[in-house]
Amino acid sequence: MNGLDTNVLVRYLVQDDVEQWKLADKYIKEVKANNHTCFINNIVLCELVWVLKTSYKLNRDEIIDVLEKILRVDAFDFENREAAWWSVQQMKEHKADFSDFLIKKINQQAGCAETVTFDAKLQKVEGIRLLSI
Repeated sequence: MNGLDTNVLVRYLVQDDVEQWKLADKYIKEVKANNHTCFINNIVLCELVWVLKTSYKLNRDEIIDVLEKILRVDAFDFENREAAWWSVQQMKEHKADFSDFLIKKINQQAGCAETVTFDAKLQKVEGIRLLSI
């Protein structure tokens, strides 16, 4: 398994810098050809969403589409594919961000009874408790 940084994954997906895209594409193909995978950790996924939203101005549906596609690619392995997949599905039903859902799911998997937040966008998510005055 070989780890990918966010900038390599972004270049691979967005292809806005041809030289860097070629290097990223070649690397990922070589890893796959050697029967290995490229590891994408949770931080990279969160950074990817942030970069796609802020730098590339992708809307929520476009980001969901990108995440669903990379979660299906067998060249990639994930720190927690189940939590990432669940988080993407939650994005379709609620207004909170990918990272918010990922935090909730990882906390749940770690045995947390609940996750508390001040983020009102999460108030209808099971296992979330909104702290208020």
